[in-house]
Amino acid sequence: MRARRLARPALIAVAFLAAALLRPAPAPSAQSRTPLGGTVTAVTDGDTIRVKLDGGGSEIVRLIGVDSQELDDAREKVRLMAFLAKRFAFTRLYRSRVELLPGPEARDAYGRLLAFVRLPDGELFNLTLVREGYAFAYLKFPFDEALRRELRAAETEARRAGRGLWGREPYPVIAAGDAARRVGDILTVRFRCLRSFRRGGYRILEADGAAFDAVIPLEVYRALPGSLDLEERTIEATGFIETYKDRPQIMIGVPLQLRRDDGKERP
Repeated sequence: MRARRLARPALIAVAFLAAALLRPAPAPSAQSRTPLGGTVTAVTDGDTIRVKLDGGGSEIVRLIGVDSQELDDAREKVRLMAFLAKRFAFTRLYRSRVELLPGPEARDAYGRLLAFVRLPDGELFNLTLVREGYAFAYLKFPFDEALRRELRAAETEARRAGRGLWGREPYPVIAAGDAARRVGDILTVRFRCLRSFRRGGYRILEADGAAFDAVIPLEVYRALPGSLDLEERTIEATGFIETYKDRPQIMIGVPLQLRRDDGKERP
């Protein structure tokens, strides 16, 4: 009888030990995941990029805490803001070194890596995107409370300043000669088209008498309404002023951005 009494606790102990050994290890927490370094090789839209990692391979990265509008939205004005967000992200991130800081969840439902994106100067691009008005603060999922407060404040600041999404149309109109002083702004540039020519996969509308171009992907160019004979016409191009080889330009992503001046008053 005594031997049986001793055997039962021993068997229970063995069972607990076996269960502990077979139990799956807990998933690493956000705090245990280390930041990743890499270089941005593509910008999909305002809140999604592709990064070539230092250790090899690449990741599609979805920025945490932000939400830009969709490029495939049925509404052209929404597509315009989505395209401007993409251009803003492209000018700030493409070919840049970045550090990817993990959040509480490693990946989203689409398998994209979730991260805050930090630039070499310490700038947290997620905050910049919202502060400049190119994304909403997206606080549906939990992450660091201090960053949540900063994102809320950034959106409030963008709203009050009328930046990006919160800008009022029509946008201010400037001459092509003034574009170089307004890089980074969303404006309408009015110019006379000196020549229209193809360069790679783009149609270039070169301004007469000033260093400025409207650059149109060919698929967008072919979708423009009306005549495509644009030389010697007065054009108004609306968008994000950026530079290519030190020359200011506006990239046209939706037909709404380009207007021929036919002498009628602006709406």
